[in-house]
Amino acid sequence: MRRTSKSGAILALLAIATLLLVALGPAPRALAQSASSSSDTGQSATPEFKNVSDLANKKVAVIAGAMLDKFALEHIPGLKENDLLYFNTNAECVGAVLAGKADAFVTDSPIAELAVSKNEGLAIMPEKLMEDKYGFVLPKGSPHTQELNERLQAYREDGTLDKLRKKWVSSDDTGKTMPEQGWDAPKGKLVVATSTDNEPMNYIVGDSICGMSIEILEMAARDLGYELEYRVTNPGSIIAEVQSNKSDVGAHSFSITEERKKMMDMTDSYYDGGVTVLVREEGFGANKSGSFFDGIAKSFERTFITENRWQLILDGLGVTLLISVLSGALGFMLGFAFVLLRRKKEGGVADKLIHALESLLGGLPVAVVLMLLYYAIFGAIDIPGTVVAILAFTLMYGATSGSIMWNAVRAVDPGQAEAGRALGFGDSDTFFLVVLPQAARQFAPLLIGQFVSLVKDTSVVGFIAVQDLTRVGDIIRARTMEAFFPLIAIAIIYFALCRLLAWLLKKFAVRRFEPKDGPRTIEGVDLR
Repeated sequence: MRRTSKSGAILALLAIATLLLVALGPAPRALAQSASSSSDTGQSATPEFKNVSDLANKKVAVIAGAMLDKFALEHIPGLKENDLLYFNTNAECVGAVLAGKADAFVTDSPIAELAVSKNEGLAIMPEKLMEDKYGFVLPKGSPHTQELNERLQAYREDGTLDKLRKKWVSSDDTGKTMPEQGWDAPKGKLVVATSTDNEPMNYIVGDSICGMSIEILEMAARDLGYELEYRVTNPGSIIAEVQSNKSDVGAHSFSITEERKKMMDMTDSYYDGGVTVLVREEGFGANKSGSFFDGIAKSFERTFITENRWQLILDGLGVTLLISVLSGALGFMLGFAFVLLRRKKEGGVADKLIHALESLLGGLPVAVVLMLLYYAIFGAIDIPGTVVAILAFTLMYGATSGSIMWNAVRAVDPGQAEAGRALGFGDSDTFFLVVLPQAARQFAPLLIGQFVSLVKDTSVVGFIAVQDLTRVGDIIRARTMEAFFPLIAIAIIYFALCRLLAWLLKKFAVRRFEPKDGPRTIEGVDLR
């Protein structure tokens, strides 16, 4: 076993070294270049594609669920549906363009301007696809739609919306402060579904949500007498949050369309913008200079140090650990309960029902189970996403661990149980003292492997508004507009976490079932 432990440690070190070499290698071109952009230096970037018609048959990145795919197909001649690449965040789309995986990114004007200011090698095509208006989304027939519209009208007439637009689109972050909290809320609470990767409309600084759309809602809530509670999720899940009545309002850069108005309420416009196209700068990647290690240092600072983002990572890691450990412990207990029920009468009703449940859960993707529980089964109940995630992973791990343990128990020679009973053991004693220890030697290593898979599978809990380690990585990527380095950092953390948990379980659980080394003795018998 000592040799196995050393081999595992060596493999772990090699894997980490490989990840670091990848992080420091030439693949991420944007990292090795200067962090300054053409906007910062005052130079005018020339786009690789000059006209919208040049994008025919090119790969175009869009945000899933943001309706921009429809705009792209309608306004880019020759573009087909299979030319579209769907991503969950702006950072992923920007990264795809910089890496050459996509030729263009169709997005809202303020997002494109921020991306250009934060990344060298990007440019905005001069030709807009269309003018656009953004509004908040609410459940169909919501009583809050009219009162929000009244406040938006008042803010438009007194110039507040114009002031907020200038404030949040500005490159100067020092003035981007939020209203003071603590106003009276006689009308109760409004739940707001939003994301934190949509600067300048809604994003996160430290542990606070901010942005133009968020400030508008807080101003309206203060004036109307409501308290706000935020549900942070990915952009593609905001509308599902609103339609399932989990949230009262959805805040993002939602384009006001007739199709959306058929499914839900939409407020009047609070931002008149447009849909534009972000592409690479002409000649990007050629004759670029700059210290590759300077790029790494700047990426490290932007990922961990700026705005104390390391605290976000720690918070996300804590959520991942909470879900993983509780789900693993509860799932193991559930799986063991399944084993106890099945051994009462193999082939009986309980055995068949448990087998059916294990087959069902084993054939469903984790993300589907999460969303079914959160949006359908518990759709009408105000239950935290973390609780739903623990329940979902408990069921999934319980079904898997139960199946593994049951197969190991059945694999023990029946003669062992017969011998136990012949020695005078009862049924329970025979199982726990004779059969189970032998089965545990077989199933314990397999359960550890399944638990490690469980930890990695928790990376999808962002679909139900849970801010775990992966979701925090998305938030950081959205703020830095840099996809590669935050992904490498999160990958290394996951790898180290999985190795640590596997080592702890192996050291304190599996070894208890291993045969003891050393001489064997029989009482009263001299074996020398």
